[in-house]
Amino acid sequence: MGILKRFSKAGAVEEAVTFTGSLAVNRAGALIASTLSSRVPDATLKLIGRTALHAFASARKVRAPLSDWVAHLGGLKVHAIDLRGGALVFITGGEPGHRELSLPAMNNPSLDDFILYLETYIECWKQFNHYLNLARQKRFTQEDEMQFLEVKSLITQGLEAILATVEQGGPRKEEVIALINGAPSIRFLSEHENTIGAVESKWHKTFLSMQSLLGRLKVQQQKQDGGWSWGALFGREK
Repeated sequence: MGILKRFSKAGAVEEAVTFTGSLAVNRAGALIASTLSSRVPDATLKLIGRTALHAFASARKVRAPLSDWVAHLGGLKVHAIDLRGGALVFITGGEPGHRELSLPAMNNPSLDDFILYLETYIECWKQFNHYLNLARQKRFTQEDEMQFLEVKSLITQGLEAILATVEQGGPRKEEVIALINGAPSIRFLSEHENTIGAVESKWHKTFLSMQSLLGRLKVQQQKQDGGWSWGALFGREK
């Protein structure tokens, strides 16, 4: 119950109830992306994400790890999924409203910050593949459909931040957009089973390209001795 009390103290949760969306945070509690309205303060989004992280961390301490966590606050449902240290949070309920996509700025990120960002982004990609499996098994709900749409939104947002930071070695925008467009819904995939393999193949290619990028970043992190250059790593030095 202590977790719910912490959650309810957020000054702007009352406003957030009127919107439906999702957010992702890395294991440090930093906001990666959000599809909630920009009118919801970042402080509220971070509190929601950190509350989910706290729930998962508390469960691990008592050797009862959670894969997901659900809380009901009035008419608001919060469903968090563990992302290997980070968290993906879906928020539903309240009055439907216009949603504005928002992405936290990645102005001059440190190498460590960007690695955390990319690791959480990759976990969102893993979640995308989970919904492909639901389509193949023909076992999904309307809530799964909503979550699938939210994950695709987070993936699209996160891609822009990555492409704005790196010039070489990242995923190709046109390939990611084609992949997203080829999977309009879980139901569509389940009714066109021949498309699942094609989407999965594209997913696998992009997933490996991001793992390669992450590997390069971690090598650079290990070599770092007090200073480093994005330009040296990604070919931007003049």
